[in-house]
Amino acid sequence: MKNILICFLLLGFSQFSFATGTKECTNCIFAGTVVDAATKRPVSDVMVIAHGQETGDEQKFTTDQHGQYKIASLPSGTYTIRFEKNNYRPVEKRNLAVKKASSGTKLNIEMVLSDEEEGEEDHHDWLPKYDII
Repeated sequence: MKNILICFLLLGFSQFSFATGTKECTNCIFAGTVVDAATKRPVSDVMVIAHGQETGDEQKFTTDQHGQYKIASLPSGTYTIRFEKNNYRPVEKRNLAVKKASSGTKLNIEMVLSDEEEGEEDHHDWLPKYDII
């Protein structure tokens, strides 16, 4: 009977030690606001992608109508966070660390409108060009 009690105690302590070694950080978050760089107005519906560099896991979120986002309950590790929206240049922040001891990171982003001329191409390049005299 004594051996059974010792086995249960050891089993309980081993479960406790595994539980404290978990990588889930329940109060660790990345949060912030995405604004237009020129107008400083919030940008809604921005795709926010958190990519775990060690795990390869991805989590996707979008900003609300006030340009705010919150990525909560991330496992401990290093992340790359990318912000994407049509008509804006993507923004990427690398090597952002989440640790069990931290309570959260505020990450505000300014997005720049992409140059419309930059992506356009001249659709008339195939036409022969003649010098008119």
